[in-house]
Amino acid sequence: MAETNIKKYTAAARLNSMSVDVITDAPDIAEATYSTGDLMAEGGAVDNATVVTGGKCILQSITAIDTSDTGGAIRLIITPSSIDLGTVGSAVSTAAAAADEALAIVDLTNWVDIGSAKVCTKGNIGVVCSSAAGSKALRYGIVNVSGGDIVIGSGEDIIFNFGLVKD
Repeated sequence: MAETNIKKYTAAARLNSMSVDVITDAPDIAEATYSTGDLMAEGGAVDNATVVTGGKCILQSITAIDTSDTGGAIRLIITPSSIDLGTVGSAVSTAAAAADEALAIVDLTNWVDIGSAKVCTKGNIGVVCSSAAGSKALRYGIVNVSGGDIVIGSGEDIIFNFGLVKD
């Protein structure tokens, strides 16, 4: 785990030692129609989200590109390790012990049509996250919270860009 010694460095030196990164992931979302409340995918990975295994990072932003051009509101459940959120295509149902793993819940709602896709950005999140012992990754699941259906067709997905500040 990274060691922090605030007296050792000046403020500028501390800020300059942080790593800022954008990590892209396109989870495997099965071709289907997802009703509101349905789990769309789980086990998505933000690989190398932290510098060291079991490390910390700040989730600063998420940009999503919906190639299905649907753009309905979705919720990301971010955890340090893979947890069972239930059955894809059904309502989220997870055990209390698994729910205890939740690091952040982020709703993506402000979709903008850019032609053949819709894009959404959530900035200034500022949530401190930690990877699991033995891992540098964060995991996430996706839930439809649009109030209607989201249709994912053949070859269509939602691509995520996670903006991170690493320790």
